[in-house]
Amino acid sequence: MLFSSCEDFIEIDFPRTQVSAENIYNDPALVDAVLADIYVQMRDHSLFSGGLNGTGVLLGLYTDELQNWNTSNTSYHNFYTNTLIPSETLLLSIWSKNYKIIYQCNSVIEGVTASKTIDEIQKKRLIGEALFVRTLTFFYLTQIFGEIPYPINTDYRINNTLSKQNEAEIKKLLLMDAEETLSLLEGVQSDHLNIRPSQSAVETLLAKLNLYTENWNQAIHFSDKIINNPLFKLEPDVNKVFLKESKSTVWQLKSGLEGQNTNEAQSYIFTAIPPPNRSISKKLWESFESGDLRKSLWIKEIGTDSERFYHSYKYKETQNTTVSKEYSIIFRLEELYYIRLEANLNLGNSQEALTDWNLLRTRYQLPIFNEVPPNWKARLLQERKHEFFCELGHRFFDLKRMESLDVELQQQKSNWKSFHAKWPLPEAELFLNTNLKPQNEGY
Repeated sequence: MLFSSCEDFIEIDFPRTQVSAENIYNDPALVDAVLADIYVQMRDHSLFSGGLNGTGVLLGLYTDELQNWNTSNTSYHNFYTNTLIPSETLLLSIWSKNYKIIYQCNSVIEGVTASKTIDEIQKKRLIGEALFVRTLTFFYLTQIFGEIPYPINTDYRINNTLSKQNEAEIKKLLLMDAEETLSLLEGVQSDHLNIRPSQSAVETLLAKLNLYTENWNQAIHFSDKIINNPLFKLEPDVNKVFLKESKSTVWQLKSGLEGQNTNEAQSYIFTAIPPPNRSISKKLWESFESGDLRKSLWIKEIGTDSERFYHSYKYKETQNTTVSKEYSIIFRLEELYYIRLEANLNLGNSQEALTDWNLLRTRYQLPIFNEVPPNWKARLLQERKHEFFCELGHRFFDLKRMESLDVELQQQKSNWKSFHAKWPLPEAELFLNTNLKPQNEGY
């Protein structure tokens, strides 16, 4: 009777609201729906979210961009005071939600590869989008946690026992996966609002990966691809950079229903003082050069003559509007200029570097350089801080790859130690899979 009952249960029809995995991966429209759900999860629950658990807020608190005012929330206070512990529940949530996205990408790759009904052109695009998201997610995870497992299939028997890959090997895997993605998405053009990954989005990722691995010529090569692409251009009006129609946007995550705007605006903007949760640090506010348009247009002052506070004002819409005005930008053209600039400086191509640097400085109404500053690394780090504050953890990643975390943060963060260059691995994951041991140093 028991076996008969189980058999009956197994053979029951799927509810009308569900579709079997086999059917999903035989219909490109259904696979597109799966990918759309992945982008929703990225927008709302991943490291790429502009919400409270995304890298913009968490790494802004962790470094020197944001000041925390909500000390009653111990999780965010621990990020701000650099007192993270392996048992932190938010840490586990971040790990789990981002590895869930990786699992879903692997499911798409496996399912579409095995499909006998989806044509080859559609297969390449669908697999390419999933591989792109997986590669980008792995990149962020390894920047934050260091050595991590690198699952490339959906077999839980394998994934639950994976060991960590060393960072050098992960860098190779990221470049290989990104190059494969480029071959899959070759010729796929950006849509009107750049909300689906395209060839240009992959080229941007490759420019970034090659910058981080110090492959300067390749970083320039892929930056050139985007900078010379007529689909993209620097917005003449700096105040329009973060609008959804901005021509400088290479890839962005669409807001929810029409009329909704971004998590970023809700995360950073406040209207009462003292700030209820977080504000731009006074140190960041004071570090801008006089007349820098990014300070006047992308940061807003709140308060009285005797008490001033500041919040990020890149995204401005905290409420619903008749039509959505802002989407969450992941890649924008300005980053390619900074990548090409840095790569040329490292190669000694002074004139090419000066051309890009002065173009950017002129844009923000800053005086041009007649020659490359002798302390160009420190100056460039400062300029990137002013360009990318409160955006996806750029500040932490820049300080880390330029080996400046200790120099910059020990002066401002009383608890900062060198091992804080990595977050601790979630304790619960180490209990589940002992192959993830040892714990990151210092924790």
